Amino acid sequence: MRSLINSGLTARDQLDLILNHHLNAEIDENRFLQLLSKKYQLAPQLAPISYFYPYFRDLVVDAYDSPEGLSTDLLGRKIHLFRSYLDRQNIAYIRNYHSPRLDSNANDLQRLLCYLHDNHLRADFNTGANFHNRYHQSFTYPHNMKIQLFRNSIRYKKNPARMIEFIIDIDSGSFVSQWNIYRQTATGLIDTNPDHYSLNQLQQVANTESFNYGIPYGGRLVVGKYRHTHQYLDVNQPLNSKVRRVAKDYWRFPHDYDHNGNYADLIKRPQDIIAWRKVPKNQRYSIYMNYVEYLKEQRLKNKGINSYFSATPKYHQFCAHWKAGLL
Repeated sequence: MRSLINSGLTARDQLDLILNHHLNAEIDENRFLQLLSKKYQLAPQLAPISYFYPYFRDLVVDAYDSPEGLSTDLLGRKIHLFRSYLDRQNIAYIRNYHSPRLDSNANDLQRLLCYLHDNHLRADFNTGANFHNRYHQSFTYPHNMKIQLFRNSIRYKKNPARMIEFIIDIDSGSFVSQWNIYRQTATGLIDTNPDHYSLNQLQQVANTESFNYGIPYGGRLVVGKYRHTHQYLDVNQPLNSKVRRVAKDYWRFPHDYDHNGNYADLIKRPQDIIAWRKVPKNQRYSIYMNYVEYLKEQRLKNKGINSYFSATPKYHQFCAHWKAGLL
């Protein structure tokens, strides 16, 4: 890392060195990025708090600072596809995280929250997760939540805000990720043929996390050169891999309640997880729809399901009946 910083190379040349010369990254016939190097790889000990991530973000922001973003050249297209390997790195790190405070059978969410606690870090629960709650035919209610690292930063350089993200099944606490389903071929490459995966497996590909080179607003401050970078570098994307395109064509995202849709995030803070898990599954759809209608009618900012429960007398009555065994 230090040799890269002291190399004197431009941001673009450093990116070229990492992707093309160190990792030997090539886009395959299904437009999936394969890392072919036998010598270099992302180190298993590379942690989410590593300086590498904000440094790499700045390389991308500085090298691709126009509205065309990563669509301008082949290197940019490789960088776009490379974000999934950064996701894989962070998922693997958290899944292998150990602490005296953790049981050996702790789930992904418990390990992530423990990691945050041990490192005195604050996560962001506020950024919308509708692109990670895709459905086919009819939408019921969100099953997944989003946690981004880290909550906020006003740094004008090497800013780490809302860069790494995890998509988590609210009930199970497990990561939802494309890397849960990908298989390797006999030659050690990733099997990128969408025909080799079921539609249920492709739902994880559609709902997967996505490393942010820019900084999403998420209702928070974005400073200096990072303004608009999320739109340029993450939203206005080059063409995705074939497996991701097939998955997203079948599994469609719901529209937000304040944009003529019926989607509202359930989770905006950790206590929302506990509150929602207490709701019996056969009651969830009706309660969720009441929640959405409440937000629409009151024209309120969504503060999460627990805030709604606290403000709604009907729910207090529901809880009383539930505890009494009447539901």
